[in-house]
Amino acid sequence: MAKYRKLEEPVFVNRINLINSRHGGEVWELDVMGIKTQTKFKTYCDPQNANWNHWEHIVECAQRKAMVISNLKIKDELKGIINADSECRIEWVGPREELATELEEYWRNQSKFNQLFGE
Repeated sequence: MAKYRKLEEPVFVNRINLINSRHGGEVWELDVMGIKTQTKFKTYCDPQNANWNHWEHIVECAQRKAMVISNLKIKDELKGIINADSECRIEWVGPREELATELEEYWRNQSKFNQLFGE
């Protein structure tokens, strides 16, 4: 079994869509973004797979609310694919507007800090 690199930052669910699987049936495609780096990732969650228990509550909630999740592992670095076998952990759930406001302020402060120290 391959060893996957742990993603060292929490991510927020940016978009969730039910799509047709290349293997038949439908799967959930989750686009997520790193809170610190703003790096984009995605994962595919299949209700027919054994790992669905890791994602079912996230898929259900992310359709209505903003979510921040952690404890993810990268399956493919170049394509930005999250391993769907990750035992993800919910860090925060709330209104989308609240998350957007918090992220905007966080990113703005990070930018000011980087400018101050020339990073």
